[in-house]
Amino acid sequence: MKTMKLFFLVLIVMALGLPANASPVRRLFQDVKLPNQAVLEKQTISNPAVAGTADILSAFAGNTAAAAVTRTTFVAQPDVPRNLVITPATSTVDVGGGTIVVTGTDFFNNTITENFFFTDEDSGATTGIKAFKTVTSVLFPANLEKGSFAATWSIGWGEKIGLKRCMNYAGDFVFSTIDGAYEATRATVLADATAVSLTTADFNGTMNGVSDFQAFFIQSFRCFP
Repeated sequence: MKTMKLFFLVLIVMALGLPANASPVRRLFQDVKLPNQAVLEKQTISNPAVAGTADILSAFAGNTAAAAVTRTTFVAQPDVPRNLVITPATSTVDVGGGTIVVTGTDFFNNTITENFFFTDEDSGATTGIKAFKTVTSVLFPANLEKGSFAATWSIGWGEKIGLKRCMNYAGDFVFSTIDGAYEATRATVLADATAVSLTTADFNGTMNGVSDFQAFFIQSFRCFP
């Protein structure tokens, strides 16, 4: 009898000491591994848009005098974290040569920058390697243009898609699929052990705005939000 009374007393004490908002603890192990293990990550990129040359900025006048110009408003933002492409146009003989600096955020919303270098009278596009989730500003340096300052500048996005985790080596990218179908030709991969913006995959298939792309890779366990 005494044992039963003691048992119920313990239950009452435990019930009274339990916070009203307490809930069962669920242990999550998705980012935990043993030292001798590797974890295969799957990332789905839903319906990435077609790459273009003027998705973010279209025919911007840039410098209209020998002074720096900063642009902070844009046509659109990248649909998924991906690399950028900057193209001079119109009177490219007015391109004086210099470095355009793009500032934005990476997959984890950390601030990143990338430099895009142009030579004197350059008429070709410069393709970036970092994956931008957003673009917050673009700095056109002083003397980027000359003469009548008639060059224009467009910024688009490319097909290098930012991955959600870092990789130690490009070879740690295992395979990819499009709408669940295996890609026989491996994606072109850039890897960085600690910078998620420099960890990208350029799939063999072309982005079309309707297909889902899936990446399967071994992460470095050194890049988290």
